[in-house]
Amino acid sequence: MKVDYLIVGAGASGLAFLDVILAETEATVAIVDRRDAPGGHWNDAYPFVRLHQSSSFYGVPSRELGQDRITPRGYNAGLFELASKYEILHYYEDLMETQYIPSGRVSYFPMSEYRDGAVCSLLTGDKTPIDVIGKTVQAGIWGDLTSIPSTHTRNFAVDNDVSCIPPNDLPRQAPSHDKFTVLGAGKTGMDAVLWLLARDVNPDDITWVRPNDYWIFQRDKILPHPDFFEQTIGSMTADLESLATSTTITEHCLNLEACGRWQRIDPDVWPERFHAAVCSRREVEAMRRITDVVRAGHLVSLHRDRMILQDAEHATPEARLYVDCTARAGVAINRPEMKVFDGDVINLAMVRPFQPLFSAALVAHLEACVPDEELRQQATGITDFFDTPALSLIGQRQGFINQHVWNQTPAIKNWVDGCRLNAGFHLLRGLGPEDAEKMKMLGRLRPLTAAAVKNIPRILAAQDG
Repeated sequence: MKVDYLIVGAGASGLAFLDVILAETEATVAIVDRRDAPGGHWNDAYPFVRLHQSSSFYGVPSRELGQDRITPRGYNAGLFELASKYEILHYYEDLMETQYIPSGRVSYFPMSEYRDGAVCSLLTGDKTPIDVIGKTVQAGIWGDLTSIPSTHTRNFAVDNDVSCIPPNDLPRQAPSHDKFTVLGAGKTGMDAVLWLLARDVNPDDITWVRPNDYWIFQRDKILPHPDFFEQTIGSMTADLESLATSTTITEHCLNLEACGRWQRIDPDVWPERFHAAVCSRREVEAMRRITDVVRAGHLVSLHRDRMILQDAEHATPEARLYVDCTARAGVAINRPEMKVFDGDVINLAMVRPFQPLFSAALVAHLEACVPDEELRQQATGITDFFDTPALSLIGQRQGFINQHVWNQTPAIKNWVDGCRLNAGFHLLRGLGPEDAEKMKMLGRLRPLTAAAVKNIPRILAAQDG
């Protein structure tokens, strides 16, 4: 079999790339994935997981996800819909079955791996030779680095008489328990706590082991919809003003908390971590109801009557269900030598912070329509994942630099502005010259961004000092 492109990984990024290549070229594509259905990590996700942000700019460019609806109830009430795991899996399955494969240009190999020039079935061992006459697209870079709650290997010991489950099993196991301990401070742990609270579990019956505390984006302040224009652009402006003027990381964090762009669960504990998790204001208020919070480092072992942590031993006199939310997602690549366009290989790394799917689609557009190799390199500086506010600034600055390159090339700028995976596409919908006040707000962003690019190295230097 001969194909123009081989995409390794049928997750969200691989499919965003595929969608653009099919729309903008006549290329043939083979897509190989270890899982038995498209959608990548969504196949293994816990049943109550939802997107962090609005469905409007998730998925692939050619098809909308969701109905652009306001959520009527719950912690996200009044904000825009967040697609569930099942909506997303159906979306990708339908794309594959009704759009991609019927095009006649896509060969899809689930439950398979690419090895030594052939697609190898994980079930039968059968091999299909593949002659890639164009490029190999590595779409599972971060998937290979991260761990998933349902499949990860625990780094702590658990006695046989202790019930410890991944969050995937929580809906099934919860009814037979009345005490719960959530292990892990990240977004998965937050989701598990919120699921319990939303089902009226008494906050006093929940213990939360949090070895770290995190800064969290406030969803209410970053909604890419015209109805939320003022608060979203106002929040963005406050971020840029802080980046342009702050002298330390601490000052910047406090600035973002003061304007409401960032929030923390415990106002009395300084978060050392930031992983771009997004929660609504109501969600954070709900999580503050958990008062039995254990901060004693990472877990070492679980026993029937106690937890052993790095810095302390914590008694657990009553039987409980432990929910293991310690898997690590969004791990940094940490390979400075990596390039997106690297000879006959395309590495689908992020080129805009927090937006891997937009990044993958843009990379596909550059591959399809921008033959200038130097421009491709300039437009695709990698914005890696991060664990701390300081590291996030490095990626944010690179994102500003990338955006400047896109803006200087009209064809790229026009594509970016019209791509539905670009949050700005939705935020600026219907905006015209007659909207004088809004245009004035937008006019402040470019000079502030330039000032931020200059000042971020100073902030980081002060941090190092």
